[in-house]
Amino acid sequence: MQPASYSVPGDIRATLVRVIAYMGGLGLVAVAAAGFFQNDHAPLATVASAPIPAWTAAEKPYPAFELLMPELNGSPFNYAILRRGTDNARKDVMTWGAPAIPRPYATVEIFRAGPRAEAFLDAPSEIAASIIDDTVADDVKPAGKIESKFGPMPLVDFAIAPNGHLKRCLGFAHAFDNPFMQIAGWYCSAGAEVVDRATVACLIDRLTMVNADTQTATFFARAEVKRTFCGQRSPILAATPEREERIPPENLSKLKSALRGRLSSR
Repeated sequence: MQPASYSVPGDIRATLVRVIAYMGGLGLVAVAAAGFFQNDHAPLATVASAPIPAWTAAEKPYPAFELLMPELNGSPFNYAILRRGTDNARKDVMTWGAPAIPRPYATVEIFRAGPRAEAFLDAPSEIAASIIDDTVADDVKPAGKIESKFGPMPLVDFAIAPNGHLKRCLGFAHAFDNPFMQIAGWYCSAGAEVVDRATVACLIDRLTMVNADTQTATFFARAEVKRTFCGQRSPILAATPEREERIPPENLSKLKSALRGRLSSR
């Protein structure tokens, strides 16, 4: 039988072991709680710090495209260039009027995507995404196709009601592979009257390029050969008022006389 004096150190050691184990258990609980708290808030931190692709507007946009439309004369016009630094994508957006102005309202957007850009959607989805901030009175729905110099153009029908004032609209959107780009937009009447498809056909037909890269220039040059000039093949016989104003009267008269001579000699 061992003396009692030797049992004390053993008890102390046993007590220390239990205390250390208890403290270790508390440490594990603290680590687990901290991990749970961290994981619980991690998504918010990740969302806040994750880089979100943003469009930056050019301060002094130099137009790359032009569209002359007599039906839109007198409506406020704006040309904007939006760039996205993550993939060098670019949008050229031309706007006539505004949703709340009681006049025709039109938008044409040329979206030249970057090498790693997202795929383009179908026409109803693209237009629906573009008017998400507007007061939509009638949902976007397919409305067939029209022929254009860029090929068959899918159409969508919808209506907006800014300040309770209904505007009937006809939109369009078509993506291309070479170059990888999309042409989209819409034409809204001043009121509830249905938009004439011929008006939208002319809107698309009159879109021209004035300054762009070689690939885009080639694309527009090929399309221009198919241009019908709003149903008329001759740019002289069917010139828009804006085009005639840019040609000096004496030159325009000579040009038309020469054309008549050629026609009469056939």
